[in-house]
Formats: sequence, structure tokens, C-alpha cells
Amino acid sequence: MINISINKPIQPLLIGKVGKSYGILGWINIFSFTEEKEKIFNYLPWFFFKEKNWTRIQIKNWKKYKNNFIVHIKDISDRSVVSQFTNADIIISKHTLPALKKNDYYWNDIINYKVFNIDQHYLGTVINLIRTRNNDILIVKNKLKIHQKNILIPFIDNKIIKNVNTDKKFILVQWD
Repeated sequence: MINISINKPIQPLLIGKVGKSYGILGWINIFSFTEEKEKIFNYLPWFFFKEKNWTRIQIKNWKKYKNNFIVHIKDISDRSVVSQFTNADIIISKHTLPALKKNDYYWNDIINYKVFNIDQHYLGTVINLIRTRNNDILIVKNKLKIHQKNILIPFIDNKIIKNVNTDKKFILVQWD
């Protein structure tokens, strides 16, 4: 069997951010962007991306710390070495995510979907989603040139979000 080491992710997907170093033995803070915070450790290997440089890392150990985590990277036991990764993005290859059932989707999949209201008026395209305490919000780039502001639509299934069509890449919303 051939062992191929990949030094850059295939279909990169952002799942977290690296914080500052913790202690003197090479531990570092990380912030998970996954829906269930601990699931970040299910998607390995990680790649740190900082200043246009990729570094594939292996986690030796991790612990919950306050509202986030601290990790110890294999072969690093020095604060000064690990601190070079502060503010790096934590990236994975998209194929490491679990396969979904038909008509299920990950948030990053619906970026660039077209958004229509129930009267079939085109509102724009999805440019991002944000998580808030009460509900998630769809950020839609407004198609009208006179209105430069984005449209913020609460992502509430069956009430505001009527349909997410993964085949034709559009979202139907109850919105004016």
C-alpha cells in the first residue's frame, strides 16, 4: 500500500480558529465553528492556514477549557513554536464530513444558492449564514443595485424557510 501524505486539504472547509498559546508546554487554544463544539475533533486531519501557508497537524491530546478547547500538537512541546499558529484558520478536507441523506445539506453547501420569495420574486444569492442565540440567519446579497444592503432572513424551517432545493440550488422563503 502506498502512503501518500497530503500537505494541503482537498476542497478546504473552515471549521475553527486557533487562539493564543496556553502554558509553556506547547498547548494552544482553539475555537470550534462546528454546530456541536466537540465534533471538531471528529474531522481529522486538520490543516492550519496562516499567511498563505498550510501546515498539516496531528493532535496528541485535547481538553475542554472554559467555553473552548486547548490542544497539544504532536511533536510540539514549546510555547514559542506553537505560538506561530496563533490566529491561523483550522481547515479540513470537505470529504471528511459524514455523507448526508438526500435533500440534507451543510451550510457551506447553500452559499451561492438563489433565493426567491413565495411570490417567485428573485431576492438575491446566499453569501453567508450566521448563528445567533435565538435562530440562524441567512445573509442574502440583494439583487437590486439601488439597495446596497444585504437582506437578513431568519432561518426558521417551515415558517420562513419554505424549501431548500439542493438539486436546483435555490431557497424558497416567506419574505417580502
